[in-house]
Amino acid sequence: MKKIFCYLALTLLTSPSMAAMDWGIELGARQQAGDVAGLNFSANSQVGFQGGVFVHVPMEQGPVHFRTGLLYTQRPLQSESDITGQTIDFHLDYLDIPVDILIKSGEQFGMYMGFHTSINLSKSCSGSDSCQVQDVDTPTFPIIFGVLFKATPKFGFNFYIDGANGAVAKGLGNYKAVGLNLTYSMD
Repeated sequence: MKKIFCYLALTLLTSPSMAAMDWGIELGARQQAGDVAGLNFSANSQVGFQGGVFVHVPMEQGPVHFRTGLLYTQRPLQSESDITGQTIDFHLDYLDIPVDILIKSGEQFGMYMGFHTSINLSKSCSGSDSCQVQDVDTPTFPIIFGVLFKATPKFGFNFYIDGANGAVAKGLGNYKAVGLNLTYSMD
């Protein structure tokens, strides 16, 4: 993990075109879905929050940028018994570090893809006295695809789809999400 942080810091600090660097904040909502284990149980998608800071660093010449930052991401999911109707709400919160390649065709539009290094910050569940969140797999590396639009020189939107196949915690897995964040550039 230290190597990732060192690489990100060196990339940001030694970029030849620091003047063209774009950075700011983003806040938004995400529709989170996934799978729950067990017979006669269904998973219900939930709305979570995502917010934090982003940095776009130009790579040499041309439209390619390195996109990173620090994001607080909620990944909630609800389990429902098909027999009794009882629901259990699972709350998993993460610190996401994007490692993305951004291709900007201009200042108003860009597309990116990559992955997030997602480090679990907290875990909890509610709805049953016996519920527990166990064996959280951290860090995880969800794949992400996104599109950036700037409506004004400062305000824009980040629309993205992300997903991680496999276990997230005991009985929880295959998380997928779609989100829309409002962005504010401070460049």
